[in-house]
Amino acid sequence: MKRMYIWTACTVVLMFAGCQDQIDYEKERQAIIDVINLETQSYVDRDMETAFSTHVHDSLNMRLTAGADDYVFIQGWEDHARHLAGDATEDDLGPDMHIRVEKSNYRMRIHPTSAFVVCDQTWTSAYEDDTTEIKSIQVRFLEKIDGEWKIAFVSFIGTSGYKQHIDPEFLED
Repeated sequence: MKRMYIWTACTVVLMFAGCQDQIDYEKERQAIIDVINLETQSYVDRDMETAFSTHVHDSLNMRLTAGADDYVFIQGWEDHARHLAGDATEDDLGPDMHIRVEKSNYRMRIHPTSAFVVCDQTWTSAYEDDTTEIKSIQVRFLEKIDGEWKIAFVSFIGTSGYKQHIDPEFLED
């Protein structure tokens, strides 16, 4: 009799475990890349409504931007949105500025309702005869809300301004 209860309990547990949705990693990976690229391109195009639609709008939305000279940390969607749409940003994205953004080398940890993403980015801007290239590592945390991926945290770590990059294979123990 005791064994019957144990077998019944195990069967019920396995039944419910088998009913859980499996993650289609390739589908979710592409959806995540698409929302990150939409956020970037709409920002470059100064389409703030679309850029804003790719983010979680709560008090825990965060941005950390760091370069060789300074950093910015923002917490809360209202401050984040104000930063994205601010006057200083507008000057960097004028109509005569030609910008190309390339992302590569995506690394992701995907869960049913959240994802951690790291990628490399090269931001190239050209104005008249002056071209600037900024390399960075992007770190993002996304949440799946009502079936759509939204950005809850974004970090831009500028790597162009540093004198050297140390490969992990050359680090001492």
